[in-house]
Amino acid sequence: EISACLVGSEMCIRDRNTPIIAGFLYTTNSKVGWIEWVVSNANYREDDRKEAAELLVNGIEHVAKLSGCTIILSVGRNKGLIETHRNLGYTIDKDPSYEISKRL
Repeated sequence: EISACLVGSEMCIRDRNTPIIAGFLYTTNSKVGWIEWVVSNANYREDDRKEAAELLVNGIEHVAKLSGCTIILSVGRNKGLIETHRNLGYTIDKDPSYEISKRL
């Protein structure tokens, strides 16, 4: 029995007590939402993880809309998650993006 729950800005998709995939929605006072830190349970069934990924992205998108967001962004790292976004109508940049960081 796969279900979704939202706690703060984190959404987790579970099968009863087993977490399948989770992610965060970040928002500000702008109209932009940011999906980040999407992680999945590698030990969970592959086919159900794909279904759970779609449920997660759709759920986060729904919460973003309720929060007043008019655009939602994410950085793709995982081919399966990139494909999930593509299947749900997201635009995927043809050129790779680069993350920028600095150790302090």
